[in-house]
Amino acid sequence: MNDSTLTTELADGPAVSFTEDDRGFVYAVVRRIVRDEDAADDVTQDALLAAYRHRHTFRGQSRYRTWLYRVAVTSALSHLRRRRQRRAEATRSLDVAGADRDLATAAPSPERVVASAQTAGIVRRHLDQLDPRYASVLRLRLDEDLGEADVARTLGLSVATVKIRGHRARLALRSTLAAAL
Repeated sequence: MNDSTLTTELADGPAVSFTEDDRGFVYAVVRRIVRDEDAADDVTQDALLAAYRHRHTFRGQSRYRTWLYRVAVTSALSHLRRRRQRRAEATRSLDVAGADRDLATAAPSPERVVASAQTAGIVRRHLDQLDPRYASVLRLRLDEDLGEADVARTLGLSVATVKIRGHRARLALRSTLAAAL
C-alpha cells in the first residue's frame, strides 16, 4: 500500500479508496464551507479519517463521491459548530471577567458620559434625516426600549415589516453616519 492510495475492502463488497483526487475533492468542499485554508487542511484530515472509520456505512447504493461529499460536509459543519461553541465559551468567560471589573468601577468616568452623550446626539441628528417609516421603528426600539412585537403593535404593522424596516433603517443610518465621518 502506498501513501497516495488507501484501499480497504469491505466485508460485504465495495472498496473505499482515498486517492489524491479524493483528498483534493474533500479539501475543495471543506474549504468552501470553513473559508479558512489552515482549518480546511485540518478538517480535510478529520473528514478522511471519519470516512475511513465509517467506511462500513458506504453501501454502494450511491456514487462514492456523493458519500464522500456528505462526510466532508458533515465534518466541516461540525468544525464550524465547535468553533462557534468555543467562541461563545470565550465570550462568556470574558463577560464574567468583565463583570467583575465592572463591579469594581460601577460609575462611568465623566469623559465617557460626555462622549456617550455626544455620540447619542450625532445619531439622533442623523436619525431625523431618515425616512419617517424607518426612523419611527428605530426610535421606538431605542427610546422606548420596545421589542419588535411591541413596535409592531404600536405602529399597527406586522413583525416582519418591523424587522425589515429596522434593518433598512440601520443600513441607512450606517451609510449617513459613514458619509458624515
